[in-house]
Amino acid sequence: MALPRTGRVGIVTDTARTGRLSEPTRIGSARPSGLVTTAGVGAVVDLPSMSVIVRGLNTWSPEHADVITEPRLLREVQSVLGDQVRALRKAPWDPSTADEPWARTGVPVSPFPRWVRCPRCYRLGPLDPPGQFTLVHRWGRRPDLAKWVHSYCDRQAHTSDGRKRPCLPARFLVTCPVGHLDDFPYVEFVHHGKACAAPKLAMSDSASTLGPRVTIRCAECGDSRNIQEAAGQEGYRHLPGCRGRHPHLQRFEECGRPSKLTVLGSSNLWFSVTASALHLPQSLTIADVVEANWNVLASQTDRAVVGVLVDSMDQLRALRAYPLDEVWAAIEGLRAGGGPRPPDPTGGLLDAEWQLLARPTSDRQDDDFRAVPTPSPDGYEALLDQVVQVNRLREVRAVVGFTRLVAPERRDLAPTNRLPLTIGTPEWVPAVEQRGEGVFLQLREDRIATWEGTVADHPRIEALRRAYGRWAANRDQTPDPAFPIPRYVLLHTFSHLLIRQIALECGYSSASLRERLYLGQPGRRAAGILLSTASSDSEGTLGGLVALGAARHLQRLLDLSFEEARRCSSDPLCAEHVPHDPSDQLHGAACHACLFASETSCEANNRWLDRAVLVDLTGDGLALSR
Repeated sequence: MALPRTGRVGIVTDTARTGRLSEPTRIGSARPSGLVTTAGVGAVVDLPSMSVIVRGLNTWSPEHADVITEPRLLREVQSVLGDQVRALRKAPWDPSTADEPWARTGVPVSPFPRWVRCPRCYRLGPLDPPGQFTLVHRWGRRPDLAKWVHSYCDRQAHTSDGRKRPCLPARFLVTCPVGHLDDFPYVEFVHHGKACAAPKLAMSDSASTLGPRVTIRCAECGDSRNIQEAAGQEGYRHLPGCRGRHPHLQRFEECGRPSKLTVLGSSNLWFSVTASALHLPQSLTIADVVEANWNVLASQTDRAVVGVLVDSMDQLRALRAYPLDEVWAAIEGLRAGGGPRPPDPTGGLLDAEWQLLARPTSDRQDDDFRAVPTPSPDGYEALLDQVVQVNRLREVRAVVGFTRLVAPERRDLAPTNRLPLTIGTPEWVPAVEQRGEGVFLQLREDRIATWEGTVADHPRIEALRRAYGRWAANRDQTPDPAFPIPRYVLLHTFSHLLIRQIALECGYSSASLRERLYLGQPGRRAAGILLSTASSDSEGTLGGLVALGAARHLQRLLDLSFEEARRCSSDPLCAEHVPHDPSDQLHGAACHACLFASETSCEANNRWLDRAVLVDLTGDGLALSR
């Protein structure tokens, strides 16, 4: 059936019923937002009966992907990937082909890992060459039930309805420090690197609390080996060097680094590198509109063609209010000036948002942004400068790459281990727009600055600073000397306390709440928190969060948050935790029982948290007095 654009988009695989590369076939669906946050290019996605990897952008169909207009974010992406990036696009979706089982439109994927295991005879083998395992596809309304079955299973692994049971993806993979990902080298491993005329492998396992108790046997030569030999810090000694494989691009490159055993479904196999921006209302001139749509208008050399585009493209509807002569003059003027102006190197996406949220006005509001200041709750006037209820907001997020094993740092769009989205240079990147609501809390800068100076040399802050150095050294990175550790820990901890408390009352799960922290730049610091929730639906959310910004509700939430921060079910271990050498943990008194939030909520992967900066846990003078 046809799928709504705000619902799910099709997943299509390049392997047809025969196992040969052929016409793509639909085998599942995914949420558009997931293609940016959890299941984007290069990610391994679990479907009901198989596992697949999302292919590179060079295999997508951009002609069926609508453009998202957000000039500020596009310029940020261009500063990272290059000026050849001309558009932010939604996931490909074509309603005219949504019902077709062999529809080309969708998100291309390939089966990965390429090794599977029969659940009855335990035969372990690759999908290539075809023949040993067969793809069984159920056409029509349940394409997600596509599965691989063992063609020659002597135990006839049938279900109650007579169909064969699906083969299971072999759950072991190997990766390397720079992010290459590959199937586990079963043949080389079980034979200790020696040749075998016709390897015929089987995998058996048993329950154990001491590590993986999985045995690989070869029925042809009798060799066997336990997978545990490849586990642990020294496991790489029993594995061949990395082949440099990028399965999402279907190519190899020179590598040879030590391989590391990992398992299918590991949370560190894919971290998105994303840039996000809030929509900021402003009075647009015709030149601003032309600049925002320069990716479409730059190549136009005929005035009449421009007129046709303006009349026919919804993306250019803002230009219909101007005479064609003025539109053409604006295009020629921008072309003569060398194109759109480069972004301001002294500012950033968050700086412009801070300026608007900290000083909301009625003349800078539109259908995608509405913010109203509201009184601060009683008893918190010394801590909070102002509270702003954001009744309407629009956020656009674009993915510029991804990493494996190590998550990127906060707002770092160019980590050293970032992997590409496509072969060559991308001309567009996937993006998603969401509309919702939020509450903005601006803390008093004088209080924060005074406290920041007081605790700059505090032992707990120094311990975090030294751990930051070890953390960066362990990842071949250089710590940022200008990073304001005390300020960030304070804002981040405050944000997590509120997220956990608000989730109990606002009607949204904690995983659907997101934080956005504003620290400013060196020399012009800021101190603000935006807690928001959003939906890909054009109507946004229901108002449960913004209502809690009212003084009578927010006061109760703050009281409960600070009270909860005083205790943790893991105390005293949690309260006394400080990272000591050789630990590179970037948190103090924080754990899953008191402060940690879901990955979709936290912008720093649960780093830089410490309850001791807000409540007095150890009597050492670190906590900010309210």
